[in-house]
Amino acid sequence: MRDENLSKITEYYRSLRVAALLLKFKNYLKRTKKTYIFTGWIPANERKNVEREIMSAAKGRAIVEVHAPEEIAGVQVGRVKVPVLLKHPAFFKPFEMLLSSYGLPDYKVIDPTLFMAITFLFMFGMMFGDVGHGAVLVAMGWLLHHRAQNKASTMALFGKLAMYCGSSSIVFGFLFGSLFGLEDTIPHLWLKPMNNVMYFFKVAIYYGIGVIMLGIAFNLINSIRTRNFKALVFDHAGLLVAIMYWAGIVAVSVFLSNEPVPLKLLLYAIGIPILLIFLREPILAVIGHRKVHFEGGLGMYIFESLIEIVEIFTGYLANTVSFIRVAAFSLAHVGLFIAVFSLAEMVQGVSGGAIYAGLIHVLGNIGIIALEGLIVSIQAIRLEYYEFFGKFFVSGGVAYKPLGLSAQLNREE
Repeated sequence: MRDENLSKITEYYRSLRVAALLLKFKNYLKRTKKTYIFTGWIPANERKNVEREIMSAAKGRAIVEVHAPEEIAGVQVGRVKVPVLLKHPAFFKPFEMLLSSYGLPDYKVIDPTLFMAITFLFMFGMMFGDVGHGAVLVAMGWLLHHRAQNKASTMALFGKLAMYCGSSSIVFGFLFGSLFGLEDTIPHLWLKPMNNVMYFFKVAIYYGIGVIMLGIAFNLINSIRTRNFKALVFDHAGLLVAIMYWAGIVAVSVFLSNEPVPLKLLLYAIGIPILLIFLREPILAVIGHRKVHFEGGLGMYIFESLIEIVEIFTGYLANTVSFIRVAAFSLAHVGLFIAVFSLAEMVQGVSGGAIYAGLIHVLGNIGIIALEGLIVSIQAIRLEYYEFFGKFFVSGGVAYKPLGLSAQLNREE
């Protein structure tokens, strides 16, 4: 019966979808006897197309006004949220998924998808650098993506993400000279982590410093774009804290090189910013032409400012040290293989030892891929969310959801 009446059923279904869309659209318009008025959001690059289609449908009997979000009174006072459309090349769609799980960025702030993709893949590859394991991840990701009927589904996106992570693992596998844990099969192009432990830790720390500095820079840009000049200077990732952090990195680097730390650096680049943070309320009162008011009293204000300074120092120290895990998990990856190879050697001398050793190698590799692949993914996401996004990310964005027949579908037809 379905096959015999397929054309009619399809026609009825389409008619019902159009009717449902029109009923939904009526909620967005007002009308008089001869006039209709409606408003909505459109992407900036679709402006000319929308204007042309409206004038064509109305046969020229329409007035179209287009306003930038900043011109709308509700947006200016924060009552109306401007919808956000994450629009990137297809390569970055899996990272849009990871970003959306944390939250959508507000309309005026930086969209970090591109930078998240670069830093995430770098960390994953460094922690899971192995040519063989990377190839397995690429194959698994391809199967997930290939078997997904809807290429925009979560399964398909996870498949693409696995392929990207596997490719990064392959690159770092060649840099480390690792193939299924065997470090003598292919030559390393950079270093072998177990032979350069301290240098590897330094690389991870300096990489973390770079990521944190990038997060601070994004916060400064966001503060300028949102005209939040108080946050620009006094925020936990503001200008004063940025100066203190950069000066602290220089001071620690000089100290570790067995050189005396310049007193002027401590005084001007760390001491003065601390003093300005303590004097934040009086400074803001002078700028705002108002009386100084210490909520809870002067003593409580001093105590809270002291706690804030300690929190800034300990927080940034913890954030920086957290990136040691990038090197630590890379070393753990090698350590797990040492354990597998040791078990295989223990059974070599018994009857059927070659079979047992081969089985241990296969099961060991499967276990490492499953267990460490999951752990490394979680750690890389954690570093992105807390150490990077925590410096600048302003969530609260509203997703752009256009009206249309495609927006009504919850499944692939």
